[in-house]
Amino acid sequence: MPQQHPRRRFGGEQLFLLYLALGSVAAVVGVVTGAVGLSVMSALKIGCRPAGGDVLPGTENLYCSDGTGKALPALLLVGLGGLAVLAVATALIIRRADAATTIRIARHALWLATGLVAVPGVLLMSWVLTPPTTMRGWGAAALMLAAIAFVTLPLITSYVWPARTSAVLVSCLAVPVAVLLAGQWLVLLVPIALPLAGIWLLARWLWRTG
Repeated sequence: MPQQHPRRRFGGEQLFLLYLALGSVAAVVGVVTGAVGLSVMSALKIGCRPAGGDVLPGTENLYCSDGTGKALPALLLVGLGGLAVLAVATALIIRRADAATTIRIARHALWLATGLVAVPGVLLMSWVLTPPTTMRGWGAAALMLAAIAFVTLPLITSYVWPARTSAVLVSCLAVPVAVLLAGQWLVLLVPIALPLAGIWLLARWLWRTG
């Protein structure tokens, strides 16, 4: 029979060092993945269009933008690279950590997901509500406030109703997944929906294991 690894409990200082190392590795891998993807897209002239109208096949008369058109795919690759690191770390944590530590890390992941939406949401709200505020500005602020309230649901549930956390996560996951599927129409929300869905999936994996 395969030897079982002893499970251990991580203290606050150990978790801090773990998160620091994990965040650094995820950032480096994400940036490298995005840079490589951007280089490949530039080499293959993805996003370029004919200059001056239609051109014959095989000509090199193409206009390539300054890179802003490739910013969104590059951001998605950065997010995928970071999520890949987090997924590997989650698998290792599940094998090594005890149940209490796993649940604790799952809650921290929910805090991360909440901050991912809340921080830019609050900044945008402070911007759109600067005087003079129009009705459109109030409407945008209301939507941002609703989004912030929505992403806090799994986090609040994990504290007040832990037994329902997995079910709430599954229900909430439908929203970022729908945004990803409708990315053609909600393209600006995709860079937030992708990491949000990924972090929630990892949090649910940790929670069910714990």
